[in-house]
Amino acid sequence: MTITKWISAVCLLILSLGASAQTQDATKQQPLNQLDARGQRNGLWWVSRPERMGEPAYTEFGTYDHGEKIGPWYKMDGEGDVTAIENFKGNVLNGEAKYFEQGHLYCTGTFRGLNPQYAYDTIVVTDPVSGAESLVSVPSAKGTVRHGMWRYYDPQTGRLIREEEYQVDELIYKKEFGLTKADSLYYQQRIQALPHNTGTKYEPPATRKHSYTNYKDY
Repeated sequence: MTITKWISAVCLLILSLGASAQTQDATKQQPLNQLDARGQRNGLWWVSRPERMGEPAYTEFGTYDHGEKIGPWYKMDGEGDVTAIENFKGNVLNGEAKYFEQGHLYCTGTFRGLNPQYAYDTIVVTDPVSGAESLVSVPSAKGTVRHGMWRYYDPQTGRLIREEEYQVDELIYKKEFGLTKADSLYYQQRIQALPHNTGTKYEPPATRKHSYTNYKDY
């Protein structure tokens, strides 16, 4: 079981336990997908989004505080794998974020959410050369900015392949990490195991074989 499958299972367990507790004692457990007195989303929500404008369908799970997303939110694809774990504050991305590809981690980074109550927010930035700190004013309409270190990994091996550091969405540092001897051996073994390199002919599973005997061209 991949880590994202495990996370999905935990989320489902939380939901099932919540539903069970609700049945046993409705006064001690708030049900899912509820609205507050003003009609705003509040508490735990489990939302399924259909495919739209080229974006695949997905499910997300997290907490609302009177209409605003707060804390960790989990996004899952149609196969039940977690594709993203993002943190929110005041309905905007804020804090650590993790992204996955087919159940494997490929990116981690940090967002700095902007205060929507004001037209501008201020963020402390550090000069990468002198180390001097200063304040930068940012339009709050941007919602959030990348601020801090972002790391990218090979989703198959877990190897760190790139680091990028941002200050208020501006890239100030970048480093690429080359293949190690162990990584090179791993890829060589995968390539050598491919059917056209082993001299074997690929045969699809019996359940996927098709007969074209009665095929008609309409």
